[in-house]
Amino acid sequence: MGRNKEFDYEQKLDIALEIFWTQGYHMTSITDLESHMGINRSSIYPTYGDKKELLIKCLAKYLKSKVSDYSAILNGDQSDAIENLRSLLRLAVDQSINEERTCLAVKMAFEVGLADEDIRRLLANHEKKIEEIYFKTLKIGQEQGCMKADLDTKSTADFLACSSSAMFKNYVLNKNRKVVYDMIENLILMIKT
Repeated sequence: MGRNKEFDYEQKLDIALEIFWTQGYHMTSITDLESHMGINRSSIYPTYGDKKELLIKCLAKYLKSKVSDYSAILNGDQSDAIENLRSLLRLAVDQSINEERTCLAVKMAFEVGLADEDIRRLLANHEKKIEEIYFKTLKIGQEQGCMKADLDTKSTADFLACSSSAMFKNYVLNKNRKVVYDMIENLILMIKT
């Protein structure tokens, strides 16, 4: 009978997340995961499932942390909805700039989400949570009178949630954070009273 090998589940999950983020899903093999995680497939499969199930666990962990970051802004000081909106938009862009790579969710949406319904659904549910945070921020802004009363908060929230990827793309191409921050200010000008 083989001995049970003990390891830190979350630590190994973090390593797998990093490999998927760096190499992409399709370029990551089980052998890569074994090598980097320091455990063999006979431990990976019963603990995390197959490669796709491992990716789903990694994505779920990553997405939960992103929602937590956004929620912290929404649940913080609500006296200035404009400043909260600015913070949300800057957070989305700054995380990618500081990490020097695109958001893992965006990367997986393009690489895997088009072909895999489970991944697409996980990412779509995450996007709805981010949209809801923007929506609540916009509603608070309307209640405070600092955002246009006739603003379609639902479609604006959807737009704001997806615009961070475009702003990061602009940063990658131009390497100018000020230009991206100016874009954020233009978005805010369009919706404030």
